[in-house]
Amino acid sequence: MRAGRGGTALRPALGPALGPAVALVLVLVGCAQPPELDADRAGALQSAVLTVSEEAAAGRYDAAQAALAQVREQLEAAADAGEVSTARYRQVDDALDRTGQEVAAALEAQAAAARAAAEQAAAEQAAAEQAAAEQAAAERAAAEQAAAARDAAAPAGKGDGPKDMKGPKGKGKEGDDD
Repeated sequence: MRAGRGGTALRPALGPALGPAVALVLVLVGCAQPPELDADRAGALQSAVLTVSEEAAAGRYDAAQAALAQVREQLEAAADAGEVSTARYRQVDDALDRTGQEVAAALEAQAAAARAAAEQAAAEQAAAEQAAAEQAAAERAAAEQAAAARDAAAPAGKGDGPKDMKGPKGKGKEGDDD
């Protein structure tokens, strides 16, 4: 006995923005005259809608969706039991549809924010790794330059060649013992 659905345009909404839709559901459920909605069923629906509102206000949109599904199940059960008129059923069902769309939009916005945060963290990690690699490369280049400078500063051919090696006797003639 579900009413037809309209357009599916969703507007982004967060917890506080869900208030009007949830309030509408509460009003539609709570203001029913006895012939349109059984009083006990109205109380149960109001309690379930309050759970939806609390979960959405706390930013737990997945829990709000689950609670909304329970409200819808209770509404369906009321309709099957003849505890709600067709007109009241359609009003509450439409309000539940709007609330469901807002909860779904808020859940998607929350997921998009989580994805953006994960992408940002990954970008920051990649930048940190790149900076560390560049720092290591700069340190290697500096060490290589320092080694090359030390090698260039050492005098070539002074005292290191074989002709510069003097035997134990010194500069005198061989066999010349004074």
